[in-house]
Amino acid sequence: ERKRLTIGLELVAKPKILFLDEPTSGLDAQASFKIVHFLRRLAAEGQTILCTIHQPSALLFEQFDRLLLLVRGGHTVYFGDLGHDAQTLIGYFERNGAPKCPSTANPAEYILDVVGSRTAAIDWPQAWQASAEKHAALSEIARINHIKSTTAADAHGAGKEDDDQIFARSHGYQIKLVTRRMFRSYWRNIEYNLTRLALQVMCALIVGFTFYKLNDGAVDLQNKVFAIFECSVLSILVINQVQPEFMRQRQYYSRETSTNQYGWRAFAVAIIFTEWPFSFISNTLFFVSFYWTVGLNSIPDRIGYFYFAYIVLGMFSLTLGQAIAAFSPNDIVAALLNPIFTSMTILNSGVTIPYLQMPKFWRSWMYWLSPYMYYIEGVVTNDLHGSQVRCRPSEFYTFEPPANQTCSAYASSWASRAPGYINNPDATAACDYCSFKVGDEFYGALSWNFTHRWRNIGILLGFVAFNVVFTMFMIKVYKVNKR
Repeated sequence: ERKRLTIGLELVAKPKILFLDEPTSGLDAQASFKIVHFLRRLAAEGQTILCTIHQPSALLFEQFDRLLLLVRGGHTVYFGDLGHDAQTLIGYFERNGAPKCPSTANPAEYILDVVGSRTAAIDWPQAWQASAEKHAALSEIARINHIKSTTAADAHGAGKEDDDQIFARSHGYQIKLVTRRMFRSYWRNIEYNLTRLALQVMCALIVGFTFYKLNDGAVDLQNKVFAIFECSVLSILVINQVQPEFMRQRQYYSRETSTNQYGWRAFAVAIIFTEWPFSFISNTLFFVSFYWTVGLNSIPDRIGYFYFAYIVLGMFSLTLGQAIAAFSPNDIVAALLNPIFTSMTILNSGVTIPYLQMPKFWRSWMYWLSPYMYYIEGVVTNDLHGSQVRCRPSEFYTFEPPANQTCSAYASSWASRAPGYINNPDATAACDYCSFKVGDEFYGALSWNFTHRWRNIGILLGFVAFNVVFTMFMIKVYKVNKR
């Protein structure tokens, strides 16, 4: 059954020639006959089959049309038709001095005994070189080559052969079928999916309870930024998860595409887009476990933006992991390359080092190439825009006004230009100053703007599209290199 399945896999691509190496080895007589009879039926339907076979029975031998017989050293002894009951083959050897073949003998064993006899005086390779059968075979080969060259010239004049003709079915059908199989394979990979879901939920809860139920204080603003920053960092874990599975599927693709079962487009579309529904589910669970645990903005449209932005960030991390894996020869090299693409973009996202404090070299280009900057700016401004800041008693800066002056009278000119507010403007001692009045004043110091949030989503989608196109290109290059 495994041999039949192997033959079936090769037949999927409708090859012009089906090569088989000893298809009956290891099988009993009945199973051998079933395999050869199956091949005979394929040949009757127009499939060209070339196979090697050692010491076949008479019943198997008569199923073949032509024979190429080789002796030690790879020298040709005979190439041509077998004829009915192998009479054409037997007649050739008898005409050239071989003993007469008994009527009850197996023709295959007969010719092996003839050419393998140590006492025979006939040099069978030399006999073949001088035979009329060889010259007839060479003439037939020359005729076929002439037809082939003429056909090739006509095809070249008409233009390049359509790529669709390489495969048994159209690209659309290949994409549909391979994607369906890939999705079923991922669906059945319980360990892979549960690991991803568990990791997302666990990380969301760890970060969520680390920054549990943040309020509207000045320190809470900074904590919200770091909580969102942690979301970006944790999304990198997706990169390490998808790469081993990508490379495992690429091994299957390498084997199956070698016989033109389907093209690189089908595999690229299947491996990229099959991951997206599973990524959507795991990112949704992360959002549900994280958002309300931290206590971010409860306005409905702000909730919706954060959810959409995190889904896009998950897509970016997923496609980035596949893009890195696509040009890596193995998962070890991919793991070494991951930090190169993630660490610098995370460090230059504007959180660990604000934009204005960055070295000019990194600020001029790396900051703008960081996809995490666009995500963090959009999500932070989305959460803090318009939110009132209420400092806790420990967060106020206290100063003393001159005698007989209120806090408002003493600091009103400065307070009107500075961010923040004076908590007790009518007091004449121990004036309490809060650094921020609204969340906009906090992220303004980071050179971020609320109006950029939807622009940033568009740019992040552009990064996703680039990763997808690059992955597809590298899959195409991978197939060419394998050829």
